[in-house]
Amino acid sequence: MKENRIQWANKPNSWSVSRRTLMNRCPRAWILKYGFAKKQGGFNRHLQNISDWSSPWRIMQRTLRGVVIDRLDAFSANRTWIENDVLSKIRNRIVGALLRQKAVLDVIETRSGKTSSLRKKISDKEIDRLAEICCKRYESIFMRSPFREILQGKITRWFTFSRLNKTKIDDFNLHISPDIVWYSGQTCHLLRFTVQGIANPGEDRRLENMSMVLWAMNQQSFPATAERYIVENLYWNRGRWNLRSERCNKRLVSDSKSMILNDLSAMSDLYNRLGPACDLSQIPLAKNKRHCLNCGHRDNCPGGEDLERASLIQSALEMAKSSVKRI
Repeated sequence: MKENRIQWANKPNSWSVSRRTLMNRCPRAWILKYGFAKKQGGFNRHLQNISDWSSPWRIMQRTLRGVVIDRLDAFSANRTWIENDVLSKIRNRIVGALLRQKAVLDVIETRSGKTSSLRKKISDKEIDRLAEICCKRYESIFMRSPFREILQGKITRWFTFSRLNKTKIDDFNLHISPDIVWYSGQTCHLLRFTVQGIANPGEDRRLENMSMVLWAMNQQSFPATAERYIVENLYWNRGRWNLRSERCNKRLVSDSKSMILNDLSAMSDLYNRLGPACDLSQIPLAKNKRHCLNCGHRDNCPGGEDLERASLIQSALEMAKSSVKRI
């Protein structure tokens, strides 16, 4: 009974772009991060920190995002912001994040009994390089619309939101809020900025962005008509910030919601494979070995050493269990 209660408590009922991306890249990593969220005690309490492991490059990208939001918040609150201090702020954030990850490495190495392949010495020179890259991207984003116009006071009706905010739709918790909302006349603009994007993202990415309209139409203070929204994505690609914009309509909102509900169904099916015994052998591994390179579970996951061989073994174990059930 206790196992069933734990399994029910951990049943997935939340959606976000990052959850969707992780599930599609590596179902095993998705399960390890979200399938044990409410199971306390023992090693499970460390799974979240291990799952959140980030490479120095990824830490730089997260730092960039945090500093940009801090700048906007300071401007909104009319707090003093010293641009000459930005580089040192960035460097301190990167160093702090690297230090916090040392404790995670200790847990990984205690579990595996060997030195982690993730343990790499980061020189001061490398930290300085990452800080300078981050600072240049920070400076260039405020030369782009709408960031430039916000700081110039040309856009006066604007707001920032956290992606951690939840929107309740059909009993599911959806993390679908934009980063920035602003108005130009009767048109409401919803924007997310992405610290690393691709030029031709495909239909799925388009619908992921349209989920922001779902969020807005569930808020009391925003327009209730889909056609009044322009969805924007500012993303870094090939050395510069690029802007993708599209006016929304009812069909796009409906398609976006359908995609989210289909994802949640797939997440539930994947979680059910785990079963009360938490049998990880039934959960597929990463679809590409590049996803394993900076994964926190690399040292203890079968796919961390030889993904192709481990995937074949995992498929065989899954088929064997399926055959037993049919008998």
